[in-house]
Amino acid sequence: MPHSAPISLPYEDWMAAFLSVDETMDDIDYGRKYGGMFENIVTNMGDSNCLQSFVDAINGANVLGEFVLALVYTPDDKLSDENQKRLAGVAMYPKGCLAIASQRTDWTAVEIFICCWLDEDREPYSENAHKDVLSDDTLREALEDTMTYASTVFEYQQRTHHFGVVLVGSWAWLERWDHAGVVRSSTFDYQQDPAKLARFLSRVAHASAEARGHDTTATRVLEPSADHDSLRYWAAKAEDYATDPRLAKDDYVGKLFADSLNQARAWWRIRVADDKHGVKDFLVGKPTFASQGVIGRGTRGYIALSISDPGTPLVYLKDCWRVVHGRSGLEGDILLYLNAKGVKNIPTALYHGDVADQRTVSQDLYKCAKPGCRVGVVVDNAVPTREVDEVVQDANGFRESVEGALDDSGTQLKDRAEEVARHSGDASYSGGLTEEREEYSLSTHCHYRLVVREVGLPLKEFPTGRILVWAVRDAVIAHQDAYTKAQVMHRDISVGNILIVPPHSKNKKATHQGLLADWELSKRLDDCAVEAHRPDPMGTWQFMSVHIQDHPESQVEIADELESFLHVLIYCAIRYLPHTCENVGDFMHHYFDDGVRKQETDYTCGLLKATIIKTGELITRSRIPIVFLRCPQGSADDPDPTPRNPSELSKESSQRSESPLTVSQEDMHPINGVIMTPLLQCITARYRLLYPQLRNNEGSAVKALLASCNESDDDEPSNGNEDPLGAQTKLKSQSKKIETHKYMIRLLSTASDANAHLWPGPEDRLADQLDPTFHPDKQKKIREQRAAPAAKPGPQPASKRPRSTTPIADPGEQPVSKRLRDSASRG
Repeated sequence: MPHSAPISLPYEDWMAAFLSVDETMDDIDYGRKYGGMFENIVTNMGDSNCLQSFVDAINGANVLGEFVLALVYTPDDKLSDENQKRLAGVAMYPKGCLAIASQRTDWTAVEIFICCWLDEDREPYSENAHKDVLSDDTLREALEDTMTYASTVFEYQQRTHHFGVVLVGSWAWLERWDHAGVVRSSTFDYQQDPAKLARFLSRVAHASAEARGHDTTATRVLEPSADHDSLRYWAAKAEDYATDPRLAKDDYVGKLFADSLNQARAWWRIRVADDKHGVKDFLVGKPTFASQGVIGRGTRGYIALSISDPGTPLVYLKDCWRVVHGRSGLEGDILLYLNAKGVKNIPTALYHGDVADQRTVSQDLYKCAKPGCRVGVVVDNAVPTREVDEVVQDANGFRESVEGALDDSGTQLKDRAEEVARHSGDASYSGGLTEEREEYSLSTHCHYRLVVREVGLPLKEFPTGRILVWAVRDAVIAHQDAYTKAQVMHRDISVGNILIVPPHSKNKKATHQGLLADWELSKRLDDCAVEAHRPDPMGTWQFMSVHIQDHPESQVEIADELESFLHVLIYCAIRYLPHTCENVGDFMHHYFDDGVRKQETDYTCGLLKATIIKTGELITRSRIPIVFLRCPQGSADDPDPTPRNPSELSKESSQRSESPLTVSQEDMHPINGVIMTPLLQCITARYRLLYPQLRNNEGSAVKALLASCNESDDDEPSNGNEDPLGAQTKLKSQSKKIETHKYMIRLLSTASDANAHLWPGPEDRLADQLDPTFHPDKQKKIREQRAAPAAKPGPQPASKRPRSTTPIADPGEQPVSKRLRDSASRG
């Protein structure tokens, strides 16, 4: 599949745009001073010796000021010796960095990363007769690496942008990455014309920290300092929490904060500038949530120690690059408005604001690139959805999530980059200054921070099935309050946007509380009416209603949001409650991540999800009913109580024939009565009214589903005795129940409160049943994609945020493509 290059500017234009001449350096004759810099470089003694020769040549030329180049090594799980490392490239470090002598990689100190390939055939963006086309497997691998290391620098540092260099044989080009895209320079022969590389390295090395891409509102916490002493005190408390489960449970926020300081990550002081309250400072460790990749919102969530307000010592700080457009509002303003209206079960906004004047610039270069320049862009905004740099398009036209499962499993970052690289060209546009190019211009991202009082746990950490339903009930109440009290529609219901606040001594609550968070995509109802002619459907793809996925031009209604809550319940129940579904990975992928390609850039709901919602039957792809159980199958008689990991269970289940199981009434989990009867039936009734053909040909969807599974495609016999008028009346009655929130709230309240005695205890909460290594037909898809005929370059569906080949962080991402964010295959 062809891939387009990033924005490309002539070398001189690139330097003028990003590293303009400094008065103290404008009289340097780089050609004369550094013309012979690479005369003695070794080119035929293996990768390590060649790169060391390159490093020695530059370090010996005294071009880097207070910096120095060093070889970079990273772990590689493909090597037989676990202590053996792979040579990854070259990094520019500050002089004296301990990583240089130890030959380990300190990503918090990397200033510039230089990707190197000695084979000239491995250029990511080839300049042959087929300009800007990437089709060879080795070229794709090179592109993956450039994205890999850029994303890792962003992951470990507080960055606005990052400069990189790519060497291919004797050729080189420069890159500048920010959250809107990447801009590269034209290619030049650095051995024949070393002045160009020397000028770039010199200007970066002598530039200010801000010009080099560092966020000057975030300061590294080092010792000796008062900040370091404060964080060291909290880090030492981790042992107290580990030895006292009672303390850990009652002060779960303190435990999470202490744990975040013991993760071999840098500590930071972060500044939040609030228009009303002034500047506030916070100390943080490793983020508890971090979306991956460079392009996109780059959301991070921290448990933060407030040093400006001792009254609320530990708070939650959200750091992101929000998309700027005429209809976008600040999430903090939205929360403050909802708080003032008395909306229950939402976070309490404390401080918020844009970060200085930090905005992306790649989009500006895209808009004003000169005719004749290559202007294809590595971006993920081709689909009008919320940012989700974690879902990519596979060769069969199905969306496939990358971020979550890979995050939890610890898979090397390069596996994520493979998917991003495959997506990158698909989501780009290559051509001249045309109306089409304007239509697919990049989005401006602005750095933004929000601080809220509550620190919640992810919904997926629910302790029991009953608390899961209770927390979702609270979130539905929040949605109802926002709709009725403030006339606001959330529009992004997902598993990642519902939190759980456990009871503890400080909040004085008797039970868990669910919070509906992440209101940045919400919209006032009057705005929805005014802008009905230009809808901007957004949300998280995995949890969108079938109707919105199939008709993205439609305005989101209450029924769509309530259906999204149902998808959240199914997501959590399939992964963490006992049930009869034998292949969890297959179900999660095809229900949540899947999509059907409709046109070049249009996708509709996946087949399994559409079938379940439109027929009212929770089934597998083989049409086997899924039933939730009070305890795992065979647990009572299992002679070996040793817990087994998901991959072992998957192997075991694949050996069994997939056929319906008989489940006694006493073994059935109470959640069956919430998901199957009657909530799913009410949602199904809505679709049978929206699409009358479903009533006349109910077997068509199932028929298509079975055909896709190579199963029998015979339609089920229909009941010819049904009274059409009576059936229509019943459908209207059921559908009407989800036109408002009352019915669903009553249903969830009755199930989790009035009937609390019917629920099992903590034994119904299982470890994650999704095999962390599950990746649907990955090799098959890659082979099919590589064999696919070349397609015309053009904007393609977006992805939310993958990673790369080095250290790994935790998941989450999302107005341009967040909709694909909370993937079923992720944590």
